[in-house]
Amino acid sequence: MAHIAFFSVAAHGHVSPTFGIVAELVARGHKVTYFTTGAFEERLTRLGATVCRYDVATSPGQSPGAFAAGDPSALPLFFLHGSAERIALAERQFAGGRPDLIVYDNTVPFAGRALARRWGCRAVQFFPSIASSRGYALMDAMLERTSRSAEHEAHTAEFDRRLGAFLAEAGLGGLGTEEFMDFEEELNLAFLPREFQPREESFGPHYRFVGPSLGGRADEGSWQPPAGGRPVVYVSLGTVFNRATDFYRRCVEAFEGSEFHLLMSVGEGTDPAALGALPGNVEVHPSVPQLSVLEQAAVFVTHGGMGSTMEALSFATPMVLVPQMVEQEIIADRVADLHLGIRLDPADSDPGALLDAVRRAAGEPRIAEHAARMRQRIRAAGGARAAAEAVEDLLRTAAERTAGK
Repeated sequence: MAHIAFFSVAAHGHVSPTFGIVAELVARGHKVTYFTTGAFEERLTRLGATVCRYDVATSPGQSPGAFAAGDPSALPLFFLHGSAERIALAERQFAGGRPDLIVYDNTVPFAGRALARRWGCRAVQFFPSIASSRGYALMDAMLERTSRSAEHEAHTAEFDRRLGAFLAEAGLGGLGTEEFMDFEEELNLAFLPREFQPREESFGPHYRFVGPSLGGRADEGSWQPPAGGRPVVYVSLGTVFNRATDFYRRCVEAFEGSEFHLLMSVGEGTDPAALGALPGNVEVHPSVPQLSVLEQAAVFVTHGGMGSTMEALSFATPMVLVPQMVEQEIIADRVADLHLGIRLDPADSDPGALLDAVRRAAGEPRIAEHAARMRQRIRAAGGARAAAEAVEDLLRTAAERTAGK
């Protein structure tokens, strides 16, 4: 069996989508070593992975707020930070023998892609959000939607400089920065169904659209709605943008006295007491077992992160999307274009607009029909099983090539 190393962004929207794949690979007898922070160590260990823990401090001036900046050109710098330390950690971890395969998050390709070139081993890149190819690039789509800030050119030049220094330090100084970033692996896994991908015709067969993998999360528990049978509206802005007390207050005002039961997950950084006295049809928690809730919700009010969006579609749950950054705007527009939900601009999310959007999402037959159809597409995509089979096919092909030499 193979030894597989995983590299990803240490954030829920990037690590959680891999839980099911890790569990499936371990169940098939493979050894998985996962490079991540302590926040995910316990869960991954329970799934059978070996966790190689790192804790890289955020560079000065960087915070989750950087994700919401109008000009996304700062994001590559954000994600490049700490990559050299991860390479050094991997060199120590694998001093006794290299892995057979590296699986890395396309959002942070630096350490995984560099190590694969340095060690001469196979690599797979995965896309936890909308996928990119030489025919369609998510970053380009994001830049098209934003006005370039005064720092745009400086960000781009600084990233090119730092990436060049990183490649030189990694022993890949002969590789140009543009060539390093413009790369498609033999196998590229996209965690969405092909039907959801913009410009899907530009993606060849080496891109496998396996959809979301919801396994490996049985320990999250379950949620039961209160008696009375009111349709449930679930509100969550994810784990990065959830310090949004004013938005939560508008939600409480919107649904007070309505026909809905409102459930809000507000994160650890928001004090529910700050929302004041809650009506009887409203409950607020720092976190909830999201999959269990979505299975029972009538409507999901979400920021439109890809993980949350795919989870909702896995249960054919209609959505109202209130995007918090440009990538989420692209996802929200895709949901609206495919008649899977309704997009609501944050500036327009007053209580009346929220209630109206939820009622439309809950009551429009076309949304229910298209959401049910997308749920079938997700099931057909195969999830963790399809991803593991694709990985094993790649390993098998590589072994056959080696044997034939």
